[in-house]
Amino acid sequence: MLAGLIAPFIGNKYWHWSQLVLVLSVVLAAMGFIVLAAETVRVHHVLRAKLPALEKNLNTLLMQNEQLLNGSGEKVGLLDLEHQLKMISRERGRVWRGVQPTGEVDDQGVVQVEIAQPQPHGLEKDAIVYAFEAGEVNPTDPSAGRQYLGEFRVTETVDGGPTPRQVALEPVLLIDPRTGERLAGSQGPWSLYETMPADRHKLYAGLEEEQLRQLLPADSLDEYLRHGTPATADDDEWHQVGLNENDERVGPENLDQAVKFLYDRPLRDYAYLFSELAQQRVVLQASRQAVAQDLVKLTEALQSAEELGTFREQQRTALASDLTGMQGDRLAIETHRDLVQHQLTHAKQLIERLLARNSELADRLTQRQMGLLESINSAAPAPSGR
Repeated sequence: MLAGLIAPFIGNKYWHWSQLVLVLSVVLAAMGFIVLAAETVRVHHVLRAKLPALEKNLNTLLMQNEQLLNGSGEKVGLLDLEHQLKMISRERGRVWRGVQPTGEVDDQGVVQVEIAQPQPHGLEKDAIVYAFEAGEVNPTDPSAGRQYLGEFRVTETVDGGPTPRQVALEPVLLIDPRTGERLAGSQGPWSLYETMPADRHKLYAGLEEEQLRQLLPADSLDEYLRHGTPATADDDEWHQVGLNENDERVGPENLDQAVKFLYDRPLRDYAYLFSELAQQRVVLQASRQAVAQDLVKLTEALQSAEELGTFREQQRTALASDLTGMQGDRLAIETHRDLVQHQLTHAKQLIERLLARNSELADRLTQRQMGLLESINSAAPAPSGR
């Protein structure tokens, strides 16, 4: 830098002014570069001095975060707590009771309902709810009493102020005539469940047989009564649970440790089952329509076949008549053919006789001509010669 400052001072008598400006610009740029480089070194030094402490804090925070997520020792982690919360929410979903339909069901199955309690009801648009009729259970007649109405989507919510809030429900699955009639005939009240009620063994624990008979259909009663009783040889592996000597349940991989087996009623996922049954119903309806269409096509094909059979029978009769005529024609043709062959044979014989006669006459004519030639030769004078 000193050289760069001294050089213009010494050479100002001999250099052009533009050269002086260039040298000074280079010197000033070098000074700025040195200042920036020094500042960069200082910043790097300050930041790098903090890196060990920051890395240590980061490792500590990562370890604490891991402990908070997955737990440590007896402490339960957030993931386990979230799982437990989801299980509790699934088992104890929100329920809106006393829901009253307020209008007729339209062609698409949409129905307006009123939710009196709570206010606000907390149902958001596009939420899925499961509707049940509220009433007495009639196990002897499943079509009577309380029924499952279906899975619905909230399409509209209306705040009625002091009056109960209005909610529009649209069925998730297609409505068949039976379900439509059941919805149209339901007078309420309904119960709306945020999640499909789960099937649990503890719901029926401690109930007497008579109580179960009043609650359950006769076809399903036996498996509820047998739950927890010793298993029999006729029970498959899906209806058995093994217990060890401490009456603790063992897993499928440790069944060799079980000392006894009890009958276990399989739990049902009704939301899945209803969805599967609805899909099967759609498939069966489509198959039924396809079979009906096939039946119509087969009927038309059978009718066409019958008409074609009648036409073919008429053709067969006409062909039989033609065959009789053609057989007569054939007989006439064969008779004519025999006559022609006889005439042809006779003609061939005549031709052969004529050929033989012609050959004989030709030989005679030749002999005669030769005789005449000899006569002429003998009568004619001999030619002159030397």
